[in-house]
Amino acid sequence: MKGISVSDGDKRLLKQLDLNRFVQEHLDMKPRGRSGGITYYFSPLRKETRPSFAIECYHGEWRWRDWGGDDEDRGDIIELVERVHRVKFPEAVRILLSHEYPAAYYEREAETEKRDREAKTAYARWLYTKLLKVNNVDTVAAYFRERGVAYHFPIGSALYNDFKEKKVYIATPAPTPWDLTALECREIKGDAKKTLGAGSLWFFERDSKKILITESILDCLAGEVLLDDREMSLCALNSASYVNQLTDFLEEHNPDEVWLATDNDKAGMKARDKAIEMISRTRTQIVLVEDHFRAGVKDLHGLLAANS
Repeated sequence: MKGISVSDGDKRLLKQLDLNRFVQEHLDMKPRGRSGGITYYFSPLRKETRPSFAIECYHGEWRWRDWGGDDEDRGDIIELVERVHRVKFPEAVRILLSHEYPAAYYEREAETEKRDREAKTAYARWLYTKLLKVNNVDTVAAYFRERGVAYHFPIGSALYNDFKEKKVYIATPAPTPWDLTALECREIKGDAKKTLGAGSLWFFERDSKKILITESILDCLAGEVLLDDREMSLCALNSASYVNQLTDFLEEHNPDEVWLATDNDKAGMKARDKAIEMISRTRTQIVLVEDHFRAGVKDLHGLLAANS
């Protein structure tokens, strides 16, 4: 089909199609597992013995990623059809538009995703309430102090003893203790980390229109030391993949300045580019913090440790 044109509205609707239902009914793919709103399949792009092809719906748009393939093996429904059928964009759109999709294609998974997120959030809140009853603030503060940063009591971190794993974590509520959707857990005597609940940004708000954005909570706390600024607000992505949540965050808080310090690695660079794109749509001024790049370390906490 030559000369096909597709509007932004058409593309948006296609990205809202239930991608799980599409691959099952049109590509004959069978789900092999589901975890945290993500459904796993055997890859349609290559042979594999473990299902690593992931599909999830985020903010109303469906995305896929082939974790066993290259970094470029990811995208939306149009890009999937291009890859599977080995066609260009116009033909992929023609294939998609040649089908009629019932309303359930737009409704079912959105409702499932919402229920998953609500269940995760409820679990995180229940667990946090339980942890606070046996918390040891001195031990929590010592964890941060030993890493060269200050612990501010309103952050609300708590000890989490995972008896199954036989590990003790510092569990920090995100985005805040008063509106938490997740607990960001970091092992006290090791490098293990995990998220319990529905992952989100972490935010420590102060009376300032200036916000430092990093990838981790420790990086934020290291940043206030390195920049000698204890008045700025702090925001941690908690994962480079959460950078898309910045749009709503910026709209809600409307800062005058954002100081941006993502990690010095491939994922961090991608997150930085995406964050700059989002911030540029607002009136917020961007200041890039690159001291850790020049020092050849991964992040601000690494820079603080190197300077100690």
